[in-house]
Amino acid sequence: MSILSRIPVLVLVALLAAGAARAEDEEVQRYSFQGGDLTIARQDYERVVAYEGRELHRDYFIGFDRVVTVRGVEIALLSAGNGGNACGPYTIMVWKAETGALETEIVGEECGAPPPAVTDERIYFMPYLRPGEQTTIRSWVPDGGFETAGVLSYAPQQGSDWSSFDPATVSHPIELFRNAGLYETAQALLGDELFSVAAGLGTASEPEITDGGVLTARGCVPHACGAQDTFVVVDVENRALYFAQQQAEPTPRFWPARDQWPAAIAALVPDDL
Repeated sequence: MSILSRIPVLVLVALLAAGAARAEDEEVQRYSFQGGDLTIARQDYERVVAYEGRELHRDYFIGFDRVVTVRGVEIALLSAGNGGNACGPYTIMVWKAETGALETEIVGEECGAPPPAVTDERIYFMPYLRPGEQTTIRSWVPDGGFETAGVLSYAPQQGSDWSSFDPATVSHPIELFRNAGLYETAQALLGDELFSVAAGLGTASEPEITDGGVLTARGCVPHACGAQDTFVVVDVENRALYFAQQQAEPTPRFWPARDQWPAAIAALVPDDL
């Protein structure tokens, strides 16, 4: 007689039901919200968020964050993303209007947004900033929508300079601009091109350091690798920066001009740039 035959039928039914419930839980996540069920279900390679069976949004990833209360209105916050390289998740807001109608709003769908900052009166969305960028801070209220809350500009770490720069601590080329000395050098060298050149380093691996202590790094614009790849060299000893960037024309652009690059530095430029 098998082990299964000795287990009472009711026990088997209970075990099978529990297994099915666990399988369903893995596929469908349920959250109580405003008297109904907010669900996140897996469908093929996507996640679908719905409320009481009504689909609200779908993307590669969707996760439940929390429920907050702003001006007496409960709002469910969710994070979602398309799985794109170097793009953080964006925010989905779900709430019920005074009429009882379910409303949704999405923030940062193009390439992510930092987690929202919530107060009793407003939700604030602080943007990601890249070197050379200045942009607005937006706030949101359920009864009035979005408003401009202020202006934010990128700034390096106060009190840092070339003398405090340690290339061994840099894990991503964007971190180079956090040093005030390097940032000022980049501003003087790139001028109005600072933002676009820095954007070309958005998707990148950890920089490399040559035997001579020169740091090199290569990156690209998120979702556009191979079109505007950027290469940076940091000559720590001489406190100098060198940039090269792909463009539509056959040859890349160089800062400073290519003929001003020392031979040893120019030899570091990748052949496929």
